[in-house]
Amino acid sequence: MDKCAAAVALEESRLFEGIGSEDIVELMRCSGSTMKKFRTGETVCVFEGTAQNVGVIVEGEAELERVDYAGNRTVLEILSAGDVFGQTLAFGNLTGDMLDVVAKSCCAVVFIPADFASSRCANACPRHTQFVRNMLGIISSKAQSLSERIEVLSNRSIRDKLMCYFTINCAKARSDRFEMPFSLTTLADYICCDRSAMMRELGQMKEEGMIEVEKRRVILR
Repeated sequence: MDKCAAAVALEESRLFEGIGSEDIVELMRCSGSTMKKFRTGETVCVFEGTAQNVGVIVEGEAELERVDYAGNRTVLEILSAGDVFGQTLAFGNLTGDMLDVVAKSCCAVVFIPADFASSRCANACPRHTQFVRNMLGIISSKAQSLSERIEVLSNRSIRDKLMCYFTINCAKARSDRFEMPFSLTTLADYICCDRSAMMRELGQMKEEGMIEVEKRRVILR
């Protein structure tokens, strides 16, 4: 995929909302952005020290994950085409745990220098101004997602965590049902619990008529 094809794909990203493909190509040229492809399981980015780049998924999927000193893995976010990641957009890492982005499938990523993403254009370029405005909006949304995650994890029991997560997402969907963005295995990582224990709890909740779960679709009763 060349830069022109990438620019067309990037039009769908919130980071480039309101910016046409020709202007995106110019932004990529002006910023010195690069594009790389990754195979499934490859590390896309490791957060350490000062961030050098902001990444945008062009194709495929990746996971933002934390690995603690004992090797326990926690999925913090699923990233798909158009999604943005970078140190300022990730959860804080004050404990020395590893925080990285790993390709969930074969994916293509555009890397944009961090200083370009956080500073205004010297020429007051409208496309760059819109780009920075979009970045601020994404940071605000990430803060909201973090707030929701804290709300889920603040519950003590697995059942309460699941119900909190399901209720939040049904409210966002304005329905009694929604599609989870990830698998049940990843859901266990997301709510920080053992998968087997979570599956037992889900089974009990279904038997009690509280929920229905079919693959990634969840229905609250």
